[in-house]
Amino acid sequence: MAQARSGWVLRGRDDPRRISYLELLFDLGLIVALSRLSTRLASDLGWMQALQTLVLLAAIWWVWTVTAYTTNWYDPDLPLVQLIVLGVMLGGLLMSLAVGRALEGVNGIAFAVAYVGLHLYRGFALITALRGHALRLRPMRVLIWFSLTSVLWLVGAFVPGPARLALWAVAITTDYTVGLFGYPLPRLGRSSAEELRVGGEHLSERYRQMFIVTLGEILLVGVRGYGDSPFLSLRTAGVILLFVMTVTMWRTYIVYVAGHLATGIDKATNPGRIALVASYAHLVMVAGVVLVAAGGDLVARNPSGQAVPAELAVVVAGPVVFLAGRTLYALVVFRALLWRLPIGVVVLSLSALATRGMPSIAVAAVMTVGMMVIAFIPHYGQPVYRTRWNIRTRW
Repeated sequence: MAQARSGWVLRGRDDPRRISYLELLFDLGLIVALSRLSTRLASDLGWMQALQTLVLLAAIWWVWTVTAYTTNWYDPDLPLVQLIVLGVMLGGLLMSLAVGRALEGVNGIAFAVAYVGLHLYRGFALITALRGHALRLRPMRVLIWFSLTSVLWLVGAFVPGPARLALWAVAITTDYTVGLFGYPLPRLGRSSAEELRVGGEHLSERYRQMFIVTLGEILLVGVRGYGDSPFLSLRTAGVILLFVMTVTMWRTYIVYVAGHLATGIDKATNPGRIALVASYAHLVMVAGVVLVAAGGDLVARNPSGQAVPAELAVVVAGPVVFLAGRTLYALVVFRALLWRLPIGVVVLSLSALATRGMPSIAVAAVMTVGMMVIAFIPHYGQPVYRTRWNIRTRW
């Protein structure tokens, strides 16, 4: 009886796992961060800027991932869990405010403190709520690891830009790596597959909902860059192309599936790890969304101008990175290879050579047409099974 009382915040194994309005509100907050990241990238093109954006995006995405697990394991209808999620959402908002200049001065301190603070806040709250329960070790391991990597985040906030980027890159890489291996620690061990078991239907819906929300960020950035332009203008054409690109990404993500994520999670021997690998694949797809939004911003500013190499790289990289993430998603979660996706990666990458010197809107048009072909040409043939690797392949 005491064990049951100490686990009052946990969802029951057979409880319905519907998505709550609180989770939808949390996902909408993600648009703010992604919008600022895409604007940040478009404002200063370069390899260093791209690396900085990747590290910052990985940190923001990790906040979303850990929160998705939190509402999967704990009952979001309880006031305590709602306070935890809202507190994390506030921390995420502060990160979004600071992300534009997170590699500079006080903004970096604000970003690091918000990131560290929200993780520690959630961990302490859950450990307190689970006092006396066997599953208390699960958030305890997570909290200990976040406490260790928080040193890198906070020290990095007080050093110059390149050193800060290096420390933060090590910190976020550590967060992702130890999460994949169950947060191993001396004496406490690592979280078992049973401890990390998740509700597949709920988490798969969370991924789908989140990705649809992030697609809205593309249109948000495009319309913002449109300004007060005349309706009959190349900028209007650019926004329409951005809309079509958004539709093709939606269709490629939703329609051409290799299986149902919920089934893949629930039938796995380690469902928590499969769900986490799916999160990593979604990070690549979301990176593609950020790049598409940044490319749309560049096109909206100067649609008729010749795309310089950096602008060309961003416009082409958006759909290419998205398709790479979608390929990875099908491959690692469902062990299925959808050939049109990697072929699309190669073809769109090579098209960068053919579009060199074209106006930016022409480059965007070529990318959009390529994505339309990938998204809308019908399937043909039957799935082929390669039993040695247990990989399903189809066109």
